[in-house]
Amino acid sequence: MTRLPTLTSFTALLALVAACGKAEEPRPARTQAQGGPAAAPAGEARRVTPGAERTVAVTFDDLPIAREGSYGPRRSEAVTTRLLAELRESGVPAIGFVNEDKLERRETSAVYTALLEEWLHAGMELGNHTFGHVSFRDTPLERYQREVLDGERVTRRLLAERGQRPRFFRHPYLNTGSTLEDKQAFEAFLADHGYQVAPVTIDNEDVVYALAYDRAYEQGDSALMRRIGQAYLEHMRESFAFYEGLSQRLLGREPAQVLMLHANALNADYLDELLGMLRGRGYGFVPIETALRDPAYQLPDTYIDAQGVSWLQRWAVTQEKDPGEEPLASDWVREAAEAETLPAVR
Repeated sequence: MTRLPTLTSFTALLALVAACGKAEEPRPARTQAQGGPAAAPAGEARRVTPGAERTVAVTFDDLPIAREGSYGPRRSEAVTTRLLAELRESGVPAIGFVNEDKLERRETSAVYTALLEEWLHAGMELGNHTFGHVSFRDTPLERYQREVLDGERVTRRLLAERGQRPRFFRHPYLNTGSTLEDKQAFEAFLADHGYQVAPVTIDNEDVVYALAYDRAYEQGDSALMRRIGQAYLEHMRESFAFYEGLSQRLLGREPAQVLMLHANALNADYLDELLGMLRGRGYGFVPIETALRDPAYQLPDTYIDAQGVSWLQRWAVTQEKDPGEEPLASDWVREAAEAETLPAVR
């Protein structure tokens, strides 16, 4: 089996994402006039694709905002506004998966709850991402089940006010447990509480690019921001190409895909170009429940490992086939994400 990239360095980087930038509240999000990304070519991001050959559900993790300790309320509001404006204007349905521990701090609770209401007001859906974004690999089953219940209190109330209920659960780190028995017991628990697992087929390293992008923003380096943004789009092209190829090798076709993104400034600034790229690849956009009607999502999944991976790779491992090695962030982007001082763009 081709070696999958190790989890250790990626987990360390995720810890850095959560920890960095807490010394002071960042400035408001950079607008296009302040040196943000250039607009997509006219018509590209909005192009309608009648009878799209491919379909994808767009999902966002870590609501109400990723890296909320670094962004602060004002930038979080600006990022959310841009994300939702692009989704509405493009007519793309989306679901956001919530970590409700971000609503616990008294000074920001009202602001972040209002951001969740903005997602619902925009016609998007909310799902459960555990209370504190904990890994099932390191969490006993009963405590992990409590994370689900603690992680739905505000979300369930907001949905109930609109005659809805939480329906989908996304595993943090895409880790589904340390044993097959725990995995199966937890899935039964979810079903008993009205949840369906929200799998991911198009995995990627947007969190790495987003951290590098935020570091460049904090240093006022708009040229580096644009370079990172363009590299991110290329990374997403490579990621889609890899998983499309894996789909064909494994299934003989491409299922309705599920894309995982995160609610961050990079995606807010580049979502129009990302959606345009996907339309150019023949994708139409569907709600997650539509994507999950594809029979591929009924395939057996016995994958248990420390590293969370795409469901396409899980199915491959279950079938004792080569899962391939997915594209990783460019070395220079990873270095920029980890660096305290960024190099100048030449």
